[in-house]
Amino acid sequence: MLKCRVNGKRYIGKSNNIKRRLNEHKNCKSFAPLICKAIAKYGWDAFDKTVLEFCPVEELDEKEMHYIAELKPEYNLAKGGSGPTRVSPSPETREILREAAKKQWADEKYLKLIKKPIICIDTGEIFDSVKSAAAKVGVSYGCISMALNGKMKTAGGYRWAYLNPDDKVSEETSKSLGKANRGKKQSAEQIEKRATKLRGKSNPHLNHYKPVFCVETGRIFASVKIAAESVGITPCFLSKVLHGIGKTAGGYHWKFAKEVFYMTEKEVYDLFVKTGAIMHGHFALTGGDHSARYIEKFRVLERPPYTARLCRAIAEHFKDAQIETVVGPATGGIILAHETAFSLGTRAIFTERVDGKMTFRRGFTLHEGERVLIVEDVVTTGGSVREVIDVVKQFGGVPVAVSMLVDRSGGKVNFGDVPSYALLHMNVETYKPEDCPLCKEGVPLTKRGSTGKK
Repeated sequence: MLKCRVNGKRYIGKSNNIKRRLNEHKNCKSFAPLICKAIAKYGWDAFDKTVLEFCPVEELDEKEMHYIAELKPEYNLAKGGSGPTRVSPSPETREILREAAKKQWADEKYLKLIKKPIICIDTGEIFDSVKSAAAKVGVSYGCISMALNGKMKTAGGYRWAYLNPDDKVSEETSKSLGKANRGKKQSAEQIEKRATKLRGKSNPHLNHYKPVFCVETGRIFASVKIAAESVGITPCFLSKVLHGIGKTAGGYHWKFAKEVFYMTEKEVYDLFVKTGAIMHGHFALTGGDHSARYIEKFRVLERPPYTARLCRAIAEHFKDAQIETVVGPATGGIILAHETAFSLGTRAIFTERVDGKMTFRRGFTLHEGERVLIVEDVVTTGGSVREVIDVVKQFGGVPVAVSMLVDRSGGKVNFGDVPSYALLHMNVETYKPEDCPLCKEGVPLTKRGSTGKK
């Protein structure tokens, strides 16, 4: 699911190769005119990318139709599916598609996005688009596109790269480069030197080193090659798993690290179930209420790989919020603050109770106007978090947002002018001790833990 942070509108699609599909959307080459136009208008970075569900390939059509029917995304024009399950567009829908296409091709921002200048590394000649380059060297558009995206080394006997605006050279220089190199065979060192010069930080097409994440160990490797060497297999086997062709490589499950940063609520819930963190019985909660379900967050927090993954998901959500410090209440919040701050590249501090009152100790302090993200594990009423907000304000900080692993209130908890975000929402019913049906039935009461709140 792609969700625009500007207007809240969504698009849902399916793919057996998520990386390729996202690149098609990013470069406005997918057959979905509304989302392409939106990406051209707002920019790729304005969209949150979420994997709703992993499923067998044969279930993709059914799942896509289910989520489109349930969530009613605004950027989808069809009901999903393909082949016999696809609904033929009505005349009204076809007209909408035609009008959208006309507006799309009349949009200068869209045209600028899909027509990126490219350079022939071997000759230095610059072309305004892939199409013009393909016509010049007598190969198909697809061949040069594959070379540009690292799927082929050369196209038409030449090496190609997208041209960064900062690297653009004049027409005279381009022609002189072409004349100087025409008919000459360049050495590997010369080609690499030129490629290195062109390789800018903002040009992902010349950087084939993408971090890889091992699901079982939680380790992140700088590239497929390094990850493959660590488990004694060839890179091609691991690459197949990353692109959805195989399930495991070297006995492990693998994902591109960027994909791991995004977690659906189902993935978070499954993680809590897998670790035994969701418990059933009769429990006394920190705030005094009783409940038939209890979330023992330390069943998850005791496993560093799982904790790191959850905190990376939180950090990814707030990566553009200019967070300076992450604060968490003792004790679970200490771990979460540390891991989240590590992913954000900031510092982490925590609050604790002194004579029943929440405050900073151990020399922790904030400077005036310091932007703070508050993290907590499980929230029911939000009382402890409100105390942390007050402490942050008291020390001159600015509470930018509150992030929780689990919101037990089902989205009802409110922190006033401070927005909140939870990886998982659960609507768990709670009871006052005097009204608790479990007490009346004589079910033994268990008190799992306490923060010291009075």
